[in-house]
Amino acid sequence: MMNMTVREAAFEAYLEIMDDKAYSNIVIDEVIESGELSDKDKGLFTELVYGTVANRLTLEFYLQPFYKTKVRQWNRHLLSMAAYQIVFLDRVPPYAVINETVEIAKDNGGPQAANVTNAILRNFMREDLRDLESIKDPVKRLSVETSIPSWIIKHWKTHYKMEGAAHIARSLNSRPEMYIRVNSSMTDLYALMNLLKEEGHEVKPADLHPDALAVSTGASIMDTDAYREGHFSVQDVSSMFVNSALEPAEDDVILDACSAPGGKGLHALEKLVTGHVDLSDIYDHKIRTIKHNAERLKLKNYDVFKADATSHDYSRMYDRIIVDAPCSGLGVIKRKPEIRYERNSNDIDSLVELQLSILEHVKQFLKPGGILIYATCTIHQMENENVAYTFMKNNDNFKFDDFHIPALDFTGPYRQILPYEMNTDGFFIARFKKDV
Repeated sequence: MMNMTVREAAFEAYLEIMDDKAYSNIVIDEVIESGELSDKDKGLFTELVYGTVANRLTLEFYLQPFYKTKVRQWNRHLLSMAAYQIVFLDRVPPYAVINETVEIAKDNGGPQAANVTNAILRNFMREDLRDLESIKDPVKRLSVETSIPSWIIKHWKTHYKMEGAAHIARSLNSRPEMYIRVNSSMTDLYALMNLLKEEGHEVKPADLHPDALAVSTGASIMDTDAYREGHFSVQDVSSMFVNSALEPAEDDVILDACSAPGGKGLHALEKLVTGHVDLSDIYDHKIRTIKHNAERLKLKNYDVFKADATSHDYSRMYDRIIVDAPCSGLGVIKRKPEIRYERNSNDIDSLVELQLSILEHVKQFLKPGGILIYATCTIHQMENENVAYTFMKNNDNFKFDDFHIPALDFTGPYRQILPYEMNTDGFFIARFKKDV
């Protein structure tokens, strides 16, 4: 990182995400927290990385005619980042983009790579962009337009028709809203709002959920005394609706079985008085994250422990259980843009098997009359409605149970939240009740 320009830093980050399968948010945070970039450059760095990742298929479509000879993978990545700036960023002069991109190519591949890069970008600048309308297949055209792989578009088309698929895909390429959840065990919404305004942040009540504030000033809100002292957590509103479905009573004993980073279980814990929440996950680093979050919020009456939710003996019975299951994550593409390229249709069967395995195991630790919540952050019917119906079909002593989401004017036993409905993440929630 030392002495790198902002474009060099962005290119290195992009390689990590695309080739090493690193998480974009972690890579970006590490570079920003390193202190190597100026405040002015941090914004451009983030824009270059996220923008190139989110538009990868579109950029490759635009560049393809200019690859007259074999161009190595790293060089294609570099050219995509340059094309992103030329096509999407008006404030960046094209000559500056080309000159610096050629220098980066030279540093990574020598004079020949620099010459190839220079020739491709200058030809690219001279020609009009390829017309997306030249793609006759509407699924392929939408895939290239939104940089969402065709297999995902096909699935959405099957269940939401082409118009619905387009609405979902385009909404997942919009900028995500930022919401925070008030720690209601410590403060209330309006006291928190005033506290944050005193620290220079623009926040307002989100009409979507009574515990939510909408934030206009971005991630810097976590660099506040209010955050450090546990007055709030960052959480998307769609995820907060799990608590709406859970409806915890003040003395409930609750399990959050796939908890990391702990948001849903800790949200429930904030509502309890004499109750208790167990929060578990399968990985050590996730357990550390949950513990850190619970300690920051200054909560009591909880345990955090490592457990495989398909086999762990929880050794107690619960009033309510949350299964926020591992999933394909298609609902959070706007926050984790690389996830669209890391999944394929073959992953879905193994995820469904895992999701059902978790539900089938944890059900034995639910008291008669207890509530089981199944949730995912994806938009895929096999992982959502299909898993919910399969679980119920296999368990005569469980029934669907209605819950309410006033912001969606919804009452029912399960709900697929689509990202364009409220400009939130895509999310699925189902509620079951165990027979007495």
